[in-house]
Amino acid sequence: MRIILADDHPLYRTGMKQLLSGLFPEASIDEAGDASDLNAQISAAPDPDLIISDLLFPGFDYMRDLKRLRQTFSLCPIIAVSMMNDPAEVDHIMALGVNGYVSKSVSSDQMLQAVESVMKGNIEVRLSDEGLSPDVNGLIKPALDELTPRQIEILKLLRHGLSNKEIARELDLSPFTVRSHVSALMKNLGVSNRAAASAIAASYGLN
Repeated sequence: MRIILADDHPLYRTGMKQLLSGLFPEASIDEAGDASDLNAQISAAPDPDLIISDLLFPGFDYMRDLKRLRQTFSLCPIIAVSMMNDPAEVDHIMALGVNGYVSKSVSSDQMLQAVESVMKGNIEVRLSDEGLSPDVNGLIKPALDELTPRQIEILKLLRHGLSNKEIARELDLSPFTVRSHVSALMKNLGVSNRAAASAIAASYGLN
């Protein structure tokens, strides 16, 4: 059995690898920390029997790349993991063809139950009723702390799908100023596109 585990946080990969090794002792677990690593892993033989992928890591556009993974591996179970707990956003993710979505804030037992269920052919969605756990908040909170109040305001509007021109009209700013703020906030969040920034906004419940 071969598992591909894609996430840019080494500590999370280490923890997940330990969980998966306990569940599948004979499995080969290959890690990917960015899109380049993931591309190398999916090109390697043999084909994976399970893919577990974060939504936000360098070079990865989940709206595009989850579809690509499904097209490439039509029968392979794919589980998306993220800090997101917004049911509407999760519906969009499931529509991309994944077999499961598991919030990173669920317990280890729930994570393992979800993986086992997906491997049996079921569709699984596991969200946290209590939002993000303190340890997960500790990982992602600094991202928003890097943003100015104006950038957070713009991020909220990005979350609703507004273009730069629409944001400029909404906030009475020039399109150039908005474009500069969008570039700065994406850099501070460590993402390369508006969809990824919007996903982070959703994970915080920004409206």
